[in-house]
Amino acid sequence: MRIQPRPARIGQSNRGPASLGRQQASQPVTFPAPKGGLVTTADMASQQPGSASVLRNFFPTLMGCKIRGGSRRQGLAADRGDLISAFKYKYRTTEKLFMATAKAVYDMTSPAAPAATTSAAFTGMGGGDWCAFQHTTAGGSYLVCLNGANDRRFYNGSTWTTSPAITFSDSTTMAQLNYGWLFKNREFFLKNGTLDAYYLAVNQIGGAASLFPLGGVMKKGGSLLTGFSWSLESGDGLNDMCVFVSTEGEIAVYAGTDPSSASDFALKGVYQIGKPLGKNAWIRAGGDILIATTDGLTPMSQVFQRDRQALSLVSVSRPIEDDWRRAANATGAGWTLKQWAEQNLVFVAFPENTVVADTTFVLNVLTGRWSTISNWQALCYETLQGGLFFGSHDGYMWQGDAGGMDDGLTFSATYLSQFSPATQFGQRATATMAHMYFRAKSAPKVRLFARADYDRSTPTFATSTEGDASSSEWDVGLWDRAIWDGVSEVQRYDFRQNVRATGDMIGVGCVITSGGDFKLDIEVDLATVQVSVGEASA
Repeated sequence: MRIQPRPARIGQSNRGPASLGRQQASQPVTFPAPKGGLVTTADMASQQPGSASVLRNFFPTLMGCKIRGGSRRQGLAADRGDLISAFKYKYRTTEKLFMATAKAVYDMTSPAAPAATTSAAFTGMGGGDWCAFQHTTAGGSYLVCLNGANDRRFYNGSTWTTSPAITFSDSTTMAQLNYGWLFKNREFFLKNGTLDAYYLAVNQIGGAASLFPLGGVMKKGGSLLTGFSWSLESGDGLNDMCVFVSTEGEIAVYAGTDPSSASDFALKGVYQIGKPLGKNAWIRAGGDILIATTDGLTPMSQVFQRDRQALSLVSVSRPIEDDWRRAANATGAGWTLKQWAEQNLVFVAFPENTVVADTTFVLNVLTGRWSTISNWQALCYETLQGGLFFGSHDGYMWQGDAGGMDDGLTFSATYLSQFSPATQFGQRATATMAHMYFRAKSAPKVRLFARADYDRSTPTFATSTEGDASSSEWDVGLWDRAIWDGVSEVQRYDFRQNVRATGDMIGVGCVITSGGDFKLDIEVDLATVQVSVGEASA
């Protein structure tokens, strides 16, 4: 019996004929290497390809970002107070590193290895927020230090002293001097809680100080906080100007050589910036001065051209403005900036707080890109012989970016890209597979992950990568110990891992856990995510 074929029927439902539907399309989404650094201020419509929404324990580089090194304890202050200031002396072949607690100053150039303590260079201090600058005269080179609570201190390369003293025509004492700097071979000082400055004769380190009042110049009151020399040129030159900064963010700029002559030392203008975040919260970067304020990291070169509201638009910290303002509001003052010239990095440290806890902002001065450091709990930074050191709680001095672990414990570096729509805004996508490239001297162990719709949470990863002891470099490896036929060239590695995230916007990231005695040499490159695109979400 032949069975006659019957016409196919289309399934019916109470909504009409059922649709056979289409299989979801799968396609790759590419994320460039994160050479744009950390950006936390981009909205959904202005995401910047090549930037990161999380970049923790990486240093920004010209090509992307590289994992930082570890840290190890190098010294312990005898009084075990928090190390809140760091400064150094360098003249000819002598280079010394000093750190200060609230009660004493310590020579940390060659400290005793913890748990042994290092004795103080001098004690009995009434404050640890020091300012230091170096002045070289015919009599030698002196490190001049002030803390606003004790007599000015000198270091000449071998000994500390308080002489020669400064004398004043009024009731001012040396202990009231809170800040100082050098301008055209003349020392300038600021007096605690006032709008009065003082200056010495040219090439003098002591003697009679002359008053330079700025009460009639600073219209918003407050007191003088910091100052510096600044030039329109790169470095100190003919156009060098003397700058005074108040606690209210007023900047008075003078040009000339002799402050006793109104015709020679002329006021060029008074300008307004955000409130500065500390007397040591500024650095020289090329031919400019960057000042940390409540509005961001403000370039001095822009102060002449814009009002305060417009300055935030050209702030160097604009990419991380939200995080910057949160930290500034939580602390208010006490920030310090230190440049690590050998690595073209600037470290921004601020007092411990519960809002932005255990964080250092890191800036690459060549690119203007940012990242953050955690797990160091650094209160101040300084460099010595090309190395990076920082002071922390309970009197410990650490060396940073050294080895592969933090005090013998592993640490994780995390990167999460900016978020991107798979095709168009409002169309749901599901990430299924991540593919990421790395540049390294040996194969790293990584965990890839995906996130959706601005979810910046990051996973943990317990498997650590140990640095390769055989990857020695010329003039770095130890003679008779390094393996010269080991891996020394950077190679390219890639990883594919299953991931899962669903939303309108997709991001991709990685976690690398550093362990072992050797610093890792790993840079993050581009990534792709395979996504399945579904129906529109609205």
